[in-house]
Amino acid sequence: MLQIVYRFLCLCMALFILVLSPATPCQANEISVELVWKLGQASWVEIDVEQGDYQLIVETTIHKFPTGSTLQLGWGGWTPILRINQEDYQVSQGSVLELRGNNLGCLRVKTPEGNDVVYRGGLQLNWENGHWRLINRVDSEDYLKGVVPIEMSNEWAHGGIEALKAQAVAARTFLVRHTENGQKTITDSPDIDQAYAGKFVEGEASAAVDATRGQILVDTQSKQPIEALYSSHSGGYTEDAKNVWGTTDIHNVSHPDPYSEGVGGAVANWRFIVSAPLLGSTFGVGPVRNVELDKFPSGRVKSVRMEDGFGHSQTVTGRTFVKAFYPFGQPIRTAAFLGSLFEAQTIAPQLDLYGKSGLSVFLSTEAPLVSGTSSAQKEQGPLLTKVLSSSLGTSATSQPFGVFIFEGQGWGHGVGMSQWGAYHMAQIGYTYKEILSFYYNNTLIQ
Repeated sequence: MLQIVYRFLCLCMALFILVLSPATPCQANEISVELVWKLGQASWVEIDVEQGDYQLIVETTIHKFPTGSTLQLGWGGWTPILRINQEDYQVSQGSVLELRGNNLGCLRVKTPEGNDVVYRGGLQLNWENGHWRLINRVDSEDYLKGVVPIEMSNEWAHGGIEALKAQAVAARTFLVRHTENGQKTITDSPDIDQAYAGKFVEGEASAAVDATRGQILVDTQSKQPIEALYSSHSGGYTEDAKNVWGTTDIHNVSHPDPYSEGVGGAVANWRFIVSAPLLGSTFGVGPVRNVELDKFPSGRVKSVRMEDGFGHSQTVTGRTFVKAFYPFGQPIRTAAFLGSLFEAQTIAPQLDLYGKSGLSVFLSTEAPLVSGTSSAQKEQGPLLTKVLSSSLGTSATSQPFGVFIFEGQGWGHGVGMSQWGAYHMAQIGYTYKEILSFYYNNTLIQ
């Protein structure tokens, strides 16, 4: 009898603790990630089972698909076709196929364009408008292991593991907020949601995901997940969310960020050069003679007003101006336009010492700009009179209209956590909780 009473009391205590325990809104679960970054608009794909036992579901037919199996998908005219394990191609009568794993496994996805990525979990493939739409169904914590190292770096685990933990919590918070508020699918694109590169990039950063498993940032009052925004480098001053997206957010406000100063290499300080004619033609005016910058308190440019030599002017937002020269799909380097925290400098045309109308300043990303000429300078490289822009190089002929130099700091929108700033904080001893507290206001970890 005593034993029965004891068990009953234990059961009551367990139920009591369960009722009083705080809610856990982000336990690991299967999510859907649309693969648009590397595999968007794919007409032909090959999928190999690298590990695990899968089922290939084609309409009502189920095929066993163990390790080593191959599926090739393409199109004939406007009709989708498929090939299973090197058999003959067949027309797909349906528009949806699915690879569902019986055991934990991974799939390698390749395209004729050279994309080659490995994903955990399963895949759903939808034929839409002449291409395959790929959706990776994956455990949410495994998804984060493909996010954290591509948003930061596995190398940061050495001396910067706390930054990786902060990134894991921020990325998990972003995921929860964007999948539990009615949005069923998130993309793998850094331009739309957050970067996700699958199993390919997994490494030492996975330890940060495991160490923070289930943890997200919530509002101190409502206890709801916040909009955990972040960018590569704040340039020394974070930005207010309202100044970027027009919506006030008490969790993402502008403030000085000394931890982002002096770190980041090319993204910390950059310089972009563009000729007056190219600058003008980009925005529908003649060769630009004058540039005026209107700025937010952070120093980021709110708008750019350009005036040409004919009295015409054009005003665009800072973000529009940056997008016109941003190096999409190109390696990041110091001679690039990386953000809206910048200053503008005009170098007007003048008569150089050789009697030619033009600029006597040489293009150099390593040394400061200098004026005047010498025989040594004449041999160094193209005069700025021939420069089109830092990204397009030089023209064969000189132009007499001058050039503009834009020198800036930081990479990205600057809202929320600065990834380089977080890394620096970790290096000097701050914990991931302290890092998150510095970058996000009115929050707590749940």
